[in-house]
Amino acid sequence: MSAPPSGLPPYDDTNIFARILRGEIPSKRVHEDEYAVAFHDINPQAPVHVLVIPRGRYVSLADFSATASDPEIAGFWRMVGRVARELGLEERGYRALTNMGPEGGQEVPHFHVHLFGGRRLGRMVPGAERQVGPGAERQMGAGAER
Repeated sequence: MSAPPSGLPPYDDTNIFARILRGEIPSKRVHEDEYAVAFHDINPQAPVHVLVIPRGRYVSLADFSATASDPEIAGFWRMVGRVARELGLEERGYRALTNMGPEGGQEVPHFHVHLFGGRRLGRMVPGAERQVGPGAERQMGAGAER
């Protein structure tokens, strides 16, 4: 098994999303334009689970935010919002998620945003305790690195 992607360049043209963009692997597309493609995840984690990927060769959000053009960045994020609206997710709410690097859980070395919706979603980080009010820092654990 290969190591998880680092989230940093170089870009791997053999990744599954690059192959989807080239039409080598089919996808159930929701929307596409000159900047991005949105399609249903083949292993959905919620009733609605769509991936939005930029057409450009970007490994992660770190790579995309540092090297994409302003029109690419605006076009991509507008697509994320448009897809959420068109799928009817705005009224009840949804989650937009991106992973970067091994500790962030990135599995595919092509920047993408997951849109989850259609049900109440659980805690964002399993096992995380809610920290509110005075003393919250102490509750986070003494000696934790910040």
